[in-house]
Amino acid sequence: MIAIILLYLFYRMGSLRNNLFKVLYKCGIGDYLLFLNRKKQRIPVLVFHKIIPEYDEVWPGIHPKLFEKIITLLNKHYTILPLTDLYAKQPEELINACFVTFDDGYKDFLDYAYPILKKSNIPSTLFVLPTDIINKGHIWTSTIVFFVKHYSFNEINAFFKEKSIIITYSNIYSGFKLNLDITIRLCDMAHSERSVIIEELQSKFVTDNRIIEHELLSFDELKKLDKALVTTASHSLTHPSFKKETDPLFIEKELRDSKDIIERELQTRVEIFAFPFAKWNDVSLAYAQRLYKISFTRINDLVNLKKINREKEYMYNLPRFNIHHDTAEEVFFLINGFHNKLYK
Repeated sequence: MIAIILLYLFYRMGSLRNNLFKVLYKCGIGDYLLFLNRKKQRIPVLVFHKIIPEYDEVWPGIHPKLFEKIITLLNKHYTILPLTDLYAKQPEELINACFVTFDDGYKDFLDYAYPILKKSNIPSTLFVLPTDIINKGHIWTSTIVFFVKHYSFNEINAFFKEKSIIITYSNIYSGFKLNLDITIRLCDMAHSERSVIIEELQSKFVTDNRIIEHELLSFDELKKLDKALVTTASHSLTHPSFKKETDPLFIEKELRDSKDIIERELQTRVEIFAFPFAKWNDVSLAYAQRLYKISFTRINDLVNLKKINREKEYMYNLPRFNIHHDTAEEVFFLINGFHNKLYK
């Protein structure tokens, strides 16, 4: 027990934590976990968001050099396949597979991630929103990020108080925590309520002569990507938290129109859906089953290949690993279930 406590404390300490995973990796512990997962027919799907060279305290991304190290490590241990193979191939053909995905479709994918993937001929999947037509270049969550970056806490707090929105702040001195606290609170609203707040914030930015730069890939930019390497999938129209949505017309529009617009603009088939925030309810899941071949609803778990043929509904309740760690070695341990075991 004492050894486990010491290991946990060591794991929690910054650079010591990074060194711990490098030592564990060199000792072959990661290989052993990978062996166990393959024996159980469990494989990982990774999800990245922003790949950026500069540090962003409010919305941290992954440095391109770290991303390249992660891809190199994955390529060493797995066969990285197109995500469409998850439903196009038999489970026994996927034992050594892993999959690389990106949510939201940020412009930095084209600038930093895509050149690395293309150099090594690595397939990936982009879960995008129809930015040109619906979102005008950014997601509503980016409005919150911008607000936190460019305004004081007193201004932020006063704005939400005026709207009678109560937010429990965990740390007002941390831009990351502040952004997270506000986003979680607004996720607890239906789109009809939240969109009013977001529109008022965007109007405030214009009045204050502060303009959010477009950060999502346009359809013209998406067309530059090699279709043989990049699969385009749907992430909804406006990035709502479907758990809070009850209007079936709104839900259907989010799932159906996103698919139709992307297919029309990019001349490609869209057969995969990822629920924003990994939040869903029975109505939204039913529409996903009607419109797509698979959907992702969970984070930080492995896909169980044994369930793919046995349980039809499992294909619409698939997990991915959210990647945000400091070393490629820790990512390797994460996608092999080490963190899940540690926190149990």
